[in-house]
Amino acid sequence: MKLTAVLLLLTRWAAAWVPPQRRARATSLSMGWGDPPVWSEATIASNDEACEGHRAVTLEVPDETAAAFETPGQYVQLTLGEEKPGFYAIASPPGGKQLEFLIKENEGNAYLTSLKPGSAIKCSEVSGKGYQSKEHFGGDGGAVASQYDGFACMNVLFVAGGSGIAPIRSCIEGGVAAGLPRPATLYYGARDPAAAAYADKHAMWKKEFNVDVKPCYSQADGGAYRGYVQDAMASFGVEVPRNTGACVCGPKDMFVAVKELLMGKGVFETRILSNF
Repeated sequence: MKLTAVLLLLTRWAAAWVPPQRRARATSLSMGWGDPPVWSEATIASNDEACEGHRAVTLEVPDETAAAFETPGQYVQLTLGEEKPGFYAIASPPGGKQLEFLIKENEGNAYLTSLKPGSAIKCSEVSGKGYQSKEHFGGDGGAVASQYDGFACMNVLFVAGGSGIAPIRSCIEGGVAAGLPRPATLYYGARDPAAAAYADKHAMWKKEFNVDVKPCYSQADGGAYRGYVQDAMASFGVEVPRNTGACVCGPKDMFVAVKELLMGKGVFETRILSNF
């Protein structure tokens, strides 16, 4: 083979070859959150103040989008024009024709939180596994016997911080605790009463969905506990831990602290559920 042909082959090979480090980086970047979202047109049905710094936004969505929402804790992405999409957990329970959200206001989502009723917005397909309570609390598929040594779930804890109350509301109103022999407990952490959403729903949650609410305010009195939710839980204690399950949503440090506390009390790790 002539020298010029060898050089030509080497040049072509070098152009096609990517070093292992660069190949790995390209793969991880292409993976991202998975497949690109499938967008559909949605309409703002209402946009009201939920509490200080948070908006309660209701969307009219296509029937297929509403029907795909089957499990509390699932989410969609929302965007408008060229804005960066945001991920938002659905606050309403499955089964409705509209989707409700609790959205914390910030500079990055002002385009969304300022929209008036009737405005159009792009909504992705419903995503995420949500809270797998039917398996871990209800024992679907024989989980009580196979995973939990026969300990049925008789005590449910809901734990939320800030806007993390959104998917927890979906759990509550989706009936996760409605059939329990004892009331479930919601520990809800906020800075103060002005920053706590859904205060008008607490009595209804107790009456219709078997949930006692313990507000925990880090900077104010007037709740069931002054301080953080994990400290409140440590103070009130965890009854029948081997028969307890928990749905948790909030800041990472809160989730980690709550999980460590519950496991330390004897709650099965796989019964401490997140929506991600």
